[in-house]
Amino acid sequence: MEYFYEMFEGLPRAGPGDNASTRRAFGAMKNLPPRPLILDIGCGPGMQSIELAKISGGRVMAIDNHQPFLDALETEAKKQGVDDRIETKNVSMLDLEFKDETFDIVWSEGALYIMGFPRGLRLCRQLVKKSGYVAVTEAVLLSPHPPAPLMEFWEKEYPDIKDVQGNLAMIEQEGFSLQSHFTLPAASWLDHFYTPLQRRLAVLTEKYRDNEEGLNVFRSAQKEIDLFERYSDCYGYHFFIMRKDR
Repeated sequence: MEYFYEMFEGLPRAGPGDNASTRRAFGAMKNLPPRPLILDIGCGPGMQSIELAKISGGRVMAIDNHQPFLDALETEAKKQGVDDRIETKNVSMLDLEFKDETFDIVWSEGALYIMGFPRGLRLCRQLVKKSGYVAVTEAVLLSPHPPAPLMEFWEKEYPDIKDVQGNLAMIEQEGFSLQSHFTLPAASWLDHFYTPLQRRLAVLTEKYRDNEEGLNVFRSAQKEIDLFERYSDCYGYHFFIMRKDR
């Protein structure tokens, strides 16, 4: 994991996303309290945490289990003048101890897959207040017939990946009412994630040129980038915005 985490040092995000998509998802939430309390699960370096603090007028509890991510978030939040409205906590999403129905909004961009989407939805439902909102991004298949190389990748990395309709059915099954959903644009992958990651990989490949273990990690990341360049029309990240009505 040390090589994995080192890949993301200094990067603006640890996964696909962008501030415009964060704002669009937040805009689908109606009748929020003036200063909502937001839980950001698996915040990473926290670009979306900072954006949420800016646009919500509320407070953000940003959690991750990698302290350097949280340190970077705190530094950037201070630079942007929202550090008084962001609190960080080093804890695994598998070990949260918040009381039920604590938050007005539960947010998670590209992280719930770690525990599995159904389990993640149940956790979010447990933590969000009645009439509160949950907004998450999840990897989805966009083609009914994905090419074999792409499916080989997903069967190894995330065999539970589904299409959009499969996830919508799961959201309904978990007792949420869907408010909005949309696929992230290709720029969400490139501008804030893959392009800076590729520059980082070049540095690390030289740094660890005699370390086969590290090089294998970096080759795997490069393979993922190459796969997106070939098959980005067949899969993507999708934003799901839902409300807990009961």
